[in-house]
Amino acid sequence: RWAAGYYESGSAGSYSSGSFEVPETKLIFSFEPDEINKITLRFNLNNGAFNSVDYSYLDMNLSKLFNLPAPLNFRIGRLRMDFGEEWLANNPVEGVLVSNSVANVDGKDEGLQLLGKIGKSKPLGYVFSITNGNSGTGSDNSAAKAFTGKLYYNIFEPLYISASYHNSGTMKMSSAEMSIAGLTARPANAPKWSRQVWEVDMRYDYQKGKTLYPTAFSDSKAIMRLAYGGFDEEVTTTPALGGEKRSGKYGFIEGTYNFNKKFYLASRASFIELDDEAIASLNNINCNRYKRYSLGAGYRLTNNTILKVAYDWNLESGNDVDEMNNNLFSTVIAAQF
Repeated sequence: RWAAGYYESGSAGSYSSGSFEVPETKLIFSFEPDEINKITLRFNLNNGAFNSVDYSYLDMNLSKLFNLPAPLNFRIGRLRMDFGEEWLANNPVEGVLVSNSVANVDGKDEGLQLLGKIGKSKPLGYVFSITNGNSGTGSDNSAAKAFTGKLYYNIFEPLYISASYHNSGTMKMSSAEMSIAGLTARPANAPKWSRQVWEVDMRYDYQKGKTLYPTAFSDSKAIMRLAYGGFDEEVTTTPALGGEKRSGKYGFIEGTYNFNKKFYLASRASFIELDDEAIASLNNINCNRYKRYSLGAGYRLTNNTILKVAYDWNLESGNDVDEMNNNLFSTVIAAQF
């Protein structure tokens, strides 16, 4: 997938002078040595530079291997932690808007993952992962591992719900792999810490189409998405250091309406707020509360290419934090193949 375009923000934003950007370039290679196993590599080439290998994992189809009656897959390697629903389209190509919600909870880590479904007519889906938890690729520096779990279900045909939970385990002084509003660093003065995150999601498709994902390419007449979650960080420290415990809540509501096969409108309201008037770097801004209101439109030039235009109103506050002049206008051409 690929996206390029023009960004212009207020004087306190990242694009105050206006800038042409290539914010999204991902290249995926898949190798299938047999009908059971598939190896996936995804390269991050954002802004035309090699940044990292996002994924590198083996996907084993246990249903075929053991002739099981229900879908069951096993993954091992560097993989995406399946948490919430935004990660399915948190990029300017697959999302209906150019930007993400302010929380944008997401993470990749080394470990193993089990994916399956229970039942036939209306199956209950599940994803469970055990990963290192601390940031950076390579060896873990703590005996405690991270756990991520998700359950999802279609209550009835248009209504889909899911519930997710993540526990990082003790990360000592490392940063977290699971990011919340770009916040991965440990609380101040914490020699040991851990992060727990939970989230519930709902999606309703009016006149549900055949293509559901990614949302920007969905042919449902209208889509409503809702997410609400919270996080809590336990800190192990000494009284002399006075470690700062953090917790908070976040969420978003998003709507998309397809006027026809070519043109759609989309909007989103999202927020993140820290408890007890705490201050932290949320999307690189020191504040207690961060809200974003986004409005945009998309025009499908072809089945695989979309022209998008959007505007984001960003509002920060808390403990005498002045609201930043960082509203953002963006327009991109995005394609997937």
